[in-house]
Amino acid sequence: MYGTTAVNRPPRDETPSAKLRSHARYLLILCAIMTLNGASLAVDSPPAAQPARAILDHAKYLNDTTRKWTDRTQSLNIKIFDSRGNVRNRMMTMRTQRRVGGEDKTLSVFLSPAEVRGTSFLQFAHRDRDAEQWLFLPALQRVRQISAQSKTESFMGTDFSYRDLELLTDVLEWNEEEATSVLSGSDVIEGTDVSLIELTPHKKDVGYTRIVLALTKQDFVIRRMEFYSANTSTPQKVLNMDKIEVVDSIPTPRSLEMKQTVQGSHTTVDVAEVRYNQNLRDDLFTQRTLEQGTESLEVSKD
Repeated sequence: MYGTTAVNRPPRDETPSAKLRSHARYLLILCAIMTLNGASLAVDSPPAAQPARAILDHAKYLNDTTRKWTDRTQSLNIKIFDSRGNVRNRMMTMRTQRRVGGEDKTLSVFLSPAEVRGTSFLQFAHRDRDAEQWLFLPALQRVRQISAQSKTESFMGTDFSYRDLELLTDVLEWNEEEATSVLSGSDVIEGTDVSLIELTPHKKDVGYTRIVLALTKQDFVIRRMEFYSANTSTPQKVLNMDKIEVVDSIPTPRSLEMKQTVQGSHTTVDVAEVRYNQNLRDDLFTQRTLEQGTESLEVSKD
């Protein structure tokens, strides 16, 4: 019909063995097609997340879910060791309100010694731009806003700079566009296996060209941070976080040490007390409470 010509074909072999041979040929052809398609997809599809970024994303996921906290209060004992072995002591209360996207707010108040009592520090952290920082000096009865040029200065004589205080909030919030990540190896810290992840920040001035994090392989907790300047193979500073204790399901370092490798000085921080989710009031984190110094410690809960 419709102009076609009939063609005589040999009858099909419908025996079971013939059907089996036909099915086998079909499977071989299908496998070949799938193999070719897979090779094509491997070239054309976007690359999967790099191992370093996958580790960082999982650490952030834990911090946003099972380890999530909304506010934290810490009592800190600080010792500052200069290169000659002289020691200065500080006591401080630090309160932090954690917000989505790394937009944390922190108010720190020095309790002792007498010459620094009432000195207060307020920080509004931002992931994509410089943190806003203010320091209240009770002896002068004035508030000093920390400028971008001043952020490399020492925070109250410690080995932490104002930039360093900002970075402790930032590092796990950065995405790959904000800081390129590379898995650079592994190490062992106090018997615990850690992954070494090198971060190269791009979108904001952090004071360092690269930062190397040591995260535990088992529970994704930061144990060490190394801070590098341009064209150096030795870190400018090293922050160690030890005595990890689980408080309200949150892994918490009870001991920190910041070392300056060139100057030879270091600062230790002993976390004497830590409390999470105390419903700290929003109006605690204002310039008004900053200027109240130690009196601001009475303003805490709703």
